[in-house]
Formats: sequence, C-alpha cells, structure tokens
Amino acid sequence: ARLEHSMMGCFYVSTSVLSLFLAASSCVASRSSVGSSSNLPIVEVIGDHRPSQEYAEKMEMAFSMIVDYFQNELPYIRHGLEVSCIQGYVNLANSTDQYNHSRLLRTLDAFGKLEAGLLEGNVVARGNYDECLDTGDTQYCLLTLDLSLAGGLIVPTEAICIPVECTVYDIEWATGELEKALALIGIPLKFNPPYCTTGEKPPYSAGAVAVLVVCSLFLCLIAVGTLYDMWLLFRKSFLSSEQRLDVQTEKTPLIVLSSSAKNPPSSRLSRFLVNIVQAFSLYKTLPAILSTAQPPSAISCINGMRVISMFWVIMGHVYVFASFSGTVANPLVILQEVVPSFTFQGVENALFAVDTFFFLSGLLTAYLTLREMHRRKGRFPFLPFYIHRYLRLTPSIAFVLFFFMFMTVYLSDGPYYSLTLDSASTYYNNCRSYWWTNLLYINNFYPSNANDGCIIWTWYLANDMQFFVVSPLMLILLYHSFPVGLASVGVFLVSCLAATAAISAHYKFAAGFGGQTAEYNNVSYGKPYCRIFPYLVGLLLGYLLYKKFAFRFKSKLLNLLLYLVLWALAAFFCLSVVYGLYGTLHGHPFNEAENVLYLTFSRLVWGIGLALVVFACHNGYGWVVNSFLSMRFWVPLSR
Repeated sequence: ARLEHSMMGCFYVSTSVLSLFLAASSCVASRSSVGSSSNLPIVEVIGDHRPSQEYAEKMEMAFSMIVDYFQNELPYIRHGLEVSCIQGYVNLANSTDQYNHSRLLRTLDAFGKLEAGLLEGNVVARGNYDECLDTGDTQYCLLTLDLSLAGGLIVPTEAICIPVECTVYDIEWATGELEKALALIGIPLKFNPPYCTTGEKPPYSAGAVAVLVVCSLFLCLIAVGTLYDMWLLFRKSFLSSEQRLDVQTEKTPLIVLSSSAKNPPSSRLSRFLVNIVQAFSLYKTLPAILSTAQPPSAISCINGMRVISMFWVIMGHVYVFASFSGTVANPLVILQEVVPSFTFQGVENALFAVDTFFFLSGLLTAYLTLREMHRRKGRFPFLPFYIHRYLRLTPSIAFVLFFFMFMTVYLSDGPYYSLTLDSASTYYNNCRSYWWTNLLYINNFYPSNANDGCIIWTWYLANDMQFFVVSPLMLILLYHSFPVGLASVGVFLVSCLAATAAISAHYKFAAGFGGQTAEYNNVSYGKPYCRIFPYLVGLLLGYLLYKKFAFRFKSKLLNLLLYLVLWALAAFFCLSVVYGLYGTLHGHPFNEAENVLYLTFSRLVWGIGLALVVFACHNGYGWVVNSFLSMRFWVPLSR
C-alpha cells in the first residue's frame, strides 16, 4: 500500500503531463503540413489546429497505454526510481499538514492541470508554486517539450511537485519511459531537461556583500552630501544675519566662527573631496535633474523624441517578452487576430525606436564635438573625447551588471523568476563567464551566441561605443573639408550597406519580427556594420546644424512648399518602414530580393525620416509638431 501511495505521484506526473502535451501537440500536425517557411503569411503558418480523427485516436491510445502501464507494472517502476525518491513519497503519504491534509495530497493538488483555452493555445500548466513549496520537503519542477510552436510563442509546459529526495535522474527516467511509450504509437516527442527549485535562497555571496557595501556607500554619500549642502546654506544665512546684526547693534558677533568655517576648503585635495561629496547631494542634483531650463543653442525637439522613443521601445519589448514568457493564456488569438492587424504594426516594429537613439547619438556627437573643435580652433580633443565617454558610461554599467548578477536572486521568487535569475540559472552563469565583455564594450561580438552574454540588452551600448570610437575619422574631415568628410561618411555607409545585404542574402533572413531567429540575432541584429546607418545620418545632420545650414528662399511660399515636401518625405519614409510589412501578413509575402532590400535599407530610411523632422523643427518649420516635441516637461524626462 505504501508503494502504491508513493507511486501515485509518478502516475499523476505521467497522466497529467500526457493529457496536457498530447492535447497541445495537435498543433504539430497542422504545422508540419504547412511547413516552416518564414515567408508564409502568419495566418497560414498557424493553420487549422483542430486535430484529425486519426490523431485523436492516437491520443486516446497513448493515454490508455500509459494508464495501464503505471497501474499494472509497479514492480518495474520500483527498479526505475531511486529508493530515496520512493521513500520521499512514502514520507509524504504518512504525514499531514497543519490543516490535517495529507501532504501527498497537497503535492498532487499543486501539480499543473489542464486549464480552459486549449484551442486558443493555452498549453502551459504552472500549478501552484507556493502550495508546492509550503508543503515542506518538496520541490517545484517545470517540464517542457523540446518543441517550439508558432515561432516559440507556444511551449507546452507542465509543473510537477515532487519530494526533495527525487533527483533529475528520477524525472528524466519517468519522462524517458513516457517518450518510449509514445514512440510505440508513432508520436516522437522529446522532453527538455527539467528545472527544479526548492525556493530556498542561497547565502549571501562575496559578490552580493560587495554590492550591498557599494549601495550603502552611495546612501551614505547622499546623506553626507545633502547634509553638508544644508549646513553651507545655514552658515551662509547665519553669517548674513550676523553681519546685519553687527551693523545695527554691536560690533562683536555673538558666536565667533573659526576661519575654516568661514571660508571654503582651499587646498586642491580638500576641494576635490568636497566636490565628490557634493556631487551626491540631493539638494543640488535634484533641481539640476528636474530643471526645464535649456541653453539657447539646444536642439529642443529631440527631448520629446527621446522620451517618446523610450516609451515606445519599452512597450514593444514588454509585449514581446510577455508573449514569449509562457504566461499568455491565448497565444493563438494573439497570432491569428492581434499580430496581423494594421494597428499592431506600431507595436511589433517598436524596435526601430532603438535606431532613433542611434540617430540621436550621432546627431549630438557631431553637433557638440564640432562646436568644441571650433572653440579649440580646429584641434580635436582626442584624450578627453575618449576618456570622458568611457568614465561617463562604465561605472553605471558596472553597477547594473554586478547588481543584476549578485542581487536579483534575493529580490523576488516564483516559478519563472527562479528559472531565469537564481544562482544556478543560465543568466547567472553567463555573467560569471562574460561580465568583462560588457566593460570593454565588445559584448555584441563575444560571445558569438548573443544569448550567452551577460545583461544582453547592453548590445546597444556596445554598438554606440563602437560608433563613437570611429566617429573622429569622419568628424575631423567634416570640420576641415565638407566634401572630403562627406566622402568618408559615404565610404562607411556603402561598405556597411554591402555587408548587411550580403549577410541577409547569404542567410536568407526574412524581414519583420517573424525573421528574428537566433541566427539573425547572432550575425546581424547586434553587429555595428548592420546598425550604423541612422548614426551616420545623425552625424551629417549634426554637421548641418552646427553650420546653421537652412533652406532660405526669398519667397515665403517657396520656403513653405519646400518644408511641406520635406515633411511629406519624412512621413512617407517612417510610415513605410513601420507599416510596410503589413501585406506580408495577408497573403503577399516578400521574395528573397525584397527581404534583402528591406533589411538593408529600412534603418537608413528610418534615420533619414527622423533627420528631416529634426531639420524642419530646428529651422522653424516644425509648427505644432515642434511645439509638442519641445514642450518643457520633456526636458527632465529626457534626462
């Protein structure tokens, strides 16, 4: 009887997993009949997910086979599982919780179970994470099939709750037996290695302690700097009142201040230390950050452009990551109804907001550097140029990197949180191996597999730094000779366009989000020669704004018509890039040449569209758009 009780969990694993995965695998039949070409309309790729009669009979046969197997062949199972795992089930069966419920019953209750919405792609059964771990002496495990449906949007997943004595070997043995049984009836499914957690947080590592010390130091500096500034303010007010009192009543002040209290530190070291402390003062930094003041030479419209682009890129990434997180209850509805809609193109193509930041980076680099060169009478400030940039970015990146690496495991808990962020996760191990690549800004090249990197979203910063490093080659030439400088930009542009076209053609990448494969991310998406185009456009626009170039005709009508044409071109360029793929979702897929053209020129066209907008706004022809983008409340948000 104890053996039967101990095997109830194994039986439930097989039956619940089987019912979930076999119901979900009905997607495979239509997927295999349609094919996996990324050029097919997404509605066709999804296909009709209703299982055929023959497939349904196979499912019923498989279910009956597994039930019979676990009911009638328990002695064989005893030889397959470790004795400790069996004993763990026995211990759960012979004990109760604080509510007098069987602990074994609680583990079974915490298992993932089929939920409503299977026909809409709801094939993820997460169970009850907290109930499982609160049972005691148990672990929560996620099982997934080595099967990616609808481009990875649907990954059949089952949660099981088992004794802590059971090992990965026991789970893999049980799933292996299930795979063998399914193979006998012609259903070749394969499980991924399981992920299990007991929910226990590891002790604070040396790295975590170091991060906490740094955070504490920052808090202390903020407190000291703020208090020091407040004391200076009080002293200034007090001295002023004493001076007034001395003039009006008596010549001797009530309190005699020492000379060091009356005068600021005079030595260079003292001033340096005081400046460091005051840099953390909330009294000084908050007004500076929240100020809406701008110098007259500022390009005011880029404040709104920067903030809106940040909102846009956050919206797009949140939607994408949420959709692929396994937490969506109706992924087929998303694929069949939401993704193909016209309005959703603005969400799906939010990745172009990243190119907006490349454009702004090139614009400001050229505009500010050329003005500095003019101040220095044509000399390029090489040493300050590179040192200031590295010191400005790297400390912040290092703090985020090490905080992510050592502290995130302690901040929350949950079935997916532990999977991605605990000390045994892939992300953590990647950071242990490759953290240094982020500080050298080469993480978009090494490791070669983009997903093996640490805080992988910083590929953008690596690109931006690499663009910054090569920018003097063009800026110096632009400053001294516009034709020669323009030719240098053209060389960069043409060579990078050729490289992007060659890569896209060689790997046969498809345009649009459906073409965002792992191979595309590794060889194209994060590489500087495939992303530099809006940055180059920004460099040229920065030169034009530095030179205060503008189209000026004697006729106001001609000026108006010219800038109306520029606005029309800007709208056409930007809208065609964002909404140009709509037809590919509705029966008009791109051929190979069209895919190469879009992937090669889309970012360049986007950058040109943005440049026309900024050029018109900065020269007084932005009208309501410039008024909106230049509103003062954008200024602190843009910081």
